[in-house]
Amino acid sequence: VVTGEESSLTVTAGEKSGPPRSAGRPLDYSKIKGLSQPRYKEVERESFQVEMKDGIKIYVEVVKPKAPGRYATILELSPYHGTIADRSGTRILPGPKGADGEAIGLAGYFAPRGYAVVFADLRGTGRSEGCLDHLGPKDQSDSYELVEWAAKQKWSNGKVGMTGHSYVGSTPQMAAAQNPPHLETIVPSAGLASMYHHEFQVGVPYFLQWAGPLFAYEQLAIERHFPGGDSEGENTTYFGCGATQSAAVTGEAYFSGAETEWHRERDFRKGATRSQIPMFIVHGVNDNAARIAAIDWFNARDGRRGDKAWIGQWDHGSGLYPNSRTCEQQGAACGTKDQWTPALHAWFDKHLQGRKVETGPPVELFLNSGKVYTEHEWPISVSDDMVLYPTQDGSLRGQPDDEGSASYIADPRGSGQEFATGNVSWTGPKFTSDTLIAGIPQLSLVASSTSPRVHINATLYDLAPGGELDRIGRAGWAIQPELRNGIGDPQVVIPGERMQMDLEGMAQAHVIEKGHKLMLRIASSHPDKVPTFGAGAQITVFTGGKGGTSFSLPVVRRPRTYADPVF
Repeated sequence: VVTGEESSLTVTAGEKSGPPRSAGRPLDYSKIKGLSQPRYKEVERESFQVEMKDGIKIYVEVVKPKAPGRYATILELSPYHGTIADRSGTRILPGPKGADGEAIGLAGYFAPRGYAVVFADLRGTGRSEGCLDHLGPKDQSDSYELVEWAAKQKWSNGKVGMTGHSYVGSTPQMAAAQNPPHLETIVPSAGLASMYHHEFQVGVPYFLQWAGPLFAYEQLAIERHFPGGDSEGENTTYFGCGATQSAAVTGEAYFSGAETEWHRERDFRKGATRSQIPMFIVHGVNDNAARIAAIDWFNARDGRRGDKAWIGQWDHGSGLYPNSRTCEQQGAACGTKDQWTPALHAWFDKHLQGRKVETGPPVELFLNSGKVYTEHEWPISVSDDMVLYPTQDGSLRGQPDDEGSASYIADPRGSGQEFATGNVSWTGPKFTSDTLIAGIPQLSLVASSTSPRVHINATLYDLAPGGELDRIGRAGWAIQPELRNGIGDPQVVIPGERMQMDLEGMAQAHVIEKGHKLMLRIASSHPDKVPTFGAGAQITVFTGGKGGTSFSLPVVRRPRTYADPVF
């Protein structure tokens, strides 16, 4: 055990001695100096119809200083304008308030500070022409054109940044993947870069998001035409036409969870990973709509110099959005409690206005313990893998036991009552010191099924001395075993045949406290998933020996954690 200034954490095997590791103290962003100030007293809003290369016109509104000049430009590209979101950017920036106590959003905050803030409606939504494309090839092309259109306007300085939350947090990396020359930076919050990985975890459908690309997004596109809607009496030619671009076209694969061409057309991870622009990504490990597995493209950037990450315990926006570093959506301004506004402000000031301002450590992990760990890169390169093996006696050990197995009968009850379903579980010994798990866990699952199609969910829990269970992150691993050779390569499951399934988990930032235990639990239904298949199947998990089930957790060597400077 190593005792540091702020905390005491486990040292893993093979570690060299040295000082506790961190990238310095977390920043109180409210104290950043040199930020742009609201020197423009008057702003104006203009609207445009911007024609795309296929002739479709995209509706755009621009809020900027009412004065001649070339301004740094922020673009919000959204399907929600005019239905569930405004064209002021209050969803991504709820903290700043006006004199009336109402949120002023990106427009009200940044325009007086010398920015042109652009709000564009994705095709088939809001007041735009066309059919909803569900982040498909036409949306991708539009994102490139819109960035370049904004950069070339007489009121733009030619530097464009993008931000947004949820679906709107997906359009920035979609644009980055197209490599538009004038896109300088993006700040995506709870977004995605692959529609498949928004719907499924290796063939197992996510609760709610399984349905989104099928009908929920198209419903918004249709509602704009209803009385009181944003496009009432307009663009009626396009009523409901986005249905032919929805996930309904994937057919049987919508149930098997297999990847199709529709999904591949909506996968821009490789392009986002290759992009050379600096990125500031924000995501919660408990996100219940855009699971943190969606940042796999950012993980693949492998700690690119200039990138920044905030990873914390928040979900998709219960009570606070887009993250827990801001204040409530309603009510008076919250002053220094709002860390998100100055963090975003500083990032855009640096990359779009060229100001020499502090932007904080490259990585800040806001832990379940209430403390903060900082790093120089994400994923963290100095972590050791803690490898654990389930055993015949129901324990987790650091070495494999003799060969054994454990079985359960699958049923759907776990989707509503997590612990009421058939399952098998294993529990480890008490941790002798606080231990930081930070990174992407891996599972080597060896199992068989008596059913040709079933779901298998493997979840990690933090077990407190009093018996309380805390799920570590939103979910662990999951698979529909037909996809064990790849999501685009379904293979028949032979009942009773032993299968090897190597699975990547979701990014974690979790401290297991001294005296707590770790539990691995495997079941076929889970609150985060839709239990579509496998009731009555017997699942057997093989343990021990040279080829049994095991999993590894990334444990940071000698981390120094800090008290949160604000919260």
